[in-house]
Amino acid sequence: MRILSMIIKDLKVILSDKKALGTILLMPVILTSILSAALQGNFGGEDFTRTVDIAIVKEYDKEKDKEKLKDTMRDMSNMVDLEMDIENMLDDNLDMEKIFFDEFLGNEDIKKFIDYKLTDREKAISLLKDGEVDSIVILPDNFLYDMNVNFLTTYRNEIDIKVVGDPDKSISTQIIESIMMGFTENLSSMIIGKNVFIEKALEEGGSFDVFNNLDTVIENISEELEESRVVVKNITIEGKKPISSFGYYSIAMTTMFILFSAGLGGRALLEEKDNTTYQRMIVSGTSKADIIAGKFFTIFSLALIQITTMITFSTFVLGVDWGNIINVVAISLLACFAVSGLGILISSLTFKSGNYKMANVFETVIIQGMALVGGSFFPVEIMPSFVQKLSLLSVNGLALKSFHKVMMGYEFKLIWKYLLSLFGIGVLCIAITLYVLKERGRVKNA
Repeated sequence: MRILSMIIKDLKVILSDKKALGTILLMPVILTSILSAALQGNFGGEDFTRTVDIAIVKEYDKEKDKEKLKDTMRDMSNMVDLEMDIENMLDDNLDMEKIFFDEFLGNEDIKKFIDYKLTDREKAISLLKDGEVDSIVILPDNFLYDMNVNFLTTYRNEIDIKVVGDPDKSISTQIIESIMMGFTENLSSMIIGKNVFIEKALEEGGSFDVFNNLDTVIENISEELEESRVVVKNITIEGKKPISSFGYYSIAMTTMFILFSAGLGGRALLEEKDNTTYQRMIVSGTSKADIIAGKFFTIFSLALIQITTMITFSTFVLGVDWGNIINVVAISLLACFAVSGLGILISSLTFKSGNYKMANVFETVIIQGMALVGGSFFPVEIMPSFVQKLSLLSVNGLALKSFHKVMMGYEFKLIWKYLLSLFGIGVLCIAITLYVLKERGRVKNA
């Protein structure tokens, strides 16, 4: 009963402090909303149930490229003394513009992802700045000429299709880059096949007469291109769901700000002493163990209120799915246990030192360091390997990784090691706290 009374008293004091309440409850809500919205382009948070809007800029001149190609083919024909029906070859069998726009971008699978409009460069840039398109695809000068030269001769001209994207929509840009790369790689495979055919024919004594049948080879290649399909599928690995920026930062801010509960608890014992409350409790027969237990469960309750508030807010306001509720509850309780152990350890060290320097250092330096290495600011995966290892030594890092995996759909058997570590941290901190306060008692008695 004494412990319960101490918990209720301490919670009333803390929750009546508007500054403390703003730090532990309001700030994580605000920061989660801001960071999630600002950085959603760097996570899986872009909505790809819609198509990606792009502007296509044609910097080539179709008629100019066609005439230039005819001249090249005539020069080649004269050089090897061949007679080729160049007009028929270019007009009927291999229209690269038709292949790109009708057969590639017109493919039913591609149309599910891309909605394009043709425009000039200036207009395209304006549309990108205004957010009306996600990316710009620039087909370079001599695009058709170079593509046809690659198909109709053994030469290989470089084709540089440029993709210009909005930095805030990096996922969209990456999708467009991948699809354009798929197109060029598909054509490269066909070109390599054609070149191998020509080289093989020449090796077998066909001489340059092989080029007399080049129109047939091209026709077969064209048929293969028509049958070839670039299929883009969004496949989720079984048991693993993508996490949006709203999901990630809900976890990140929750696991970071429960550390401030430990910070508030870190001042508790010395404040009790300064207010002579500690001495009165000792005189009234309250044991040190009861006082420590009271502070422990005060921090525990405060951290649990924080987690519950963040889960409720992110679920109903931001639409975040935290995953299996039983696993979420288990992680929450063990994270609160570890934070509470850390809080009373800081409190005991502050009490022993007789000043608030330890608590101040914890709040201003240690919490920020733990937040950084634990992944509360940036995903741990993008940090150096040694930082990734350090994250598993921090309370928030272990809790973040546990929540992260549950949100992605992992089972309990894949997070129990993190939970055991949280429990171990809590037990270790409690043991050190008891030792510190016991040693202080011996000094005082001496």
